Amino acid sequence: MANIRVPRWAWPTTLTLAVLGLADSAYLTYVHFTTVQNLSCLANSIIDCAAVTTSPESEIFGHIPVSVTGLAFYVVVVALMTPWAWRAPRLRWPRVAVMVVGMGMVFYLLYAELVEIGKICEYCTGVHIITFLLLVTTLIATLVRPLPSVEELLAEQEASREAKAGRPARA
Repeated sequence: MANIRVPRWAWPTTLTLAVLGLADSAYLTYVHFTTVQNLSCLANSIIDCAAVTTSPESEIFGHIPVSVTGLAFYVVVVALMTPWAWRAPRLRWPRVAVMVVGMGMVFYLLYAELVEIGKICEYCTGVHIITFLLLVTTLIATLVRPLPSVEELLAEQEASREAKAGRPARA
């Protein structure tokens, strides 16, 4: 299968965001399995990371830490945002699908934080923002095709001239 054309900024931008999301998720996972005292964030009337990360909503089915699912999600996302993955046509729509699912989880977590817990966690919010930015940049990079380079245009023009002259195009 041939490589697909993607904007030059796609993989560096998305890979950087994915690594940041992975680091944030790894920190939240570390805090979950150690102690809340390792959580360095402000606690005031609305911002309270400890309240969010120790709430019943911080675990799925009462056993699976949300931070672990976030960590697993970002391991997959980092792999999907590498330059090699961006050039693979078969990963084009799965990449978008993964980001849409991730954003769905963000909406659930925002609901849990704002409505059920009544507090927000700044590290969780960082993951939410990164996931949103990744969704937007992934959609733009997937749907917007970059213009061909000058070399590609010249090669296409040459092939067209040779085809009109009845000669086979050069490889």
